[in-house]
Amino acid sequence: MSQLYELSRKFPPALIKQKPGAFKASYVEHGVVVQRLLECVGPFTFRVDELIRDADGTVCGCLASLEVVIDGTPVVIREVGDVEHPQNGNAGGNAKAAASDAMKKCDARLGLGLHLWTGELYFLDKSLEKRETPDG
Repeated sequence: MSQLYELSRKFPPALIKQKPGAFKASYVEHGVVVQRLLECVGPFTFRVDELIRDADGTVCGCLASLEVVIDGTPVVIREVGDVEHPQNGNAGGNAKAAASDAMKKCDARLGLGLHLWTGELYFLDKSLEKRETPDG
């Protein structure tokens, strides 16, 4: 199976959590996402390229990059991560939250965890599976 297909596999329901509050969203914890990425592609490079601050200097996001090799092709993804409530945290905690968000967004661009964002409209795993089977 290709690495791209492996990245597209859905997380088991037991690993999926729901954000509380008015804006309900499904998510998988950062450590679980990192494990799947390592399982599928091996070592990778992730870095925060720039912290984003609001007018009063509070860290409210970041620009980050993820570099991986997928099925022999080097891939670089850049994404923005944000902090839900930057005024409630300190600079370090906010930077960590923004980096985690940016990494999950980079991962989604590779198909990893994308089903959490697309819900019922998710088809990538089935489409890639068809490509991999002789009858597909």
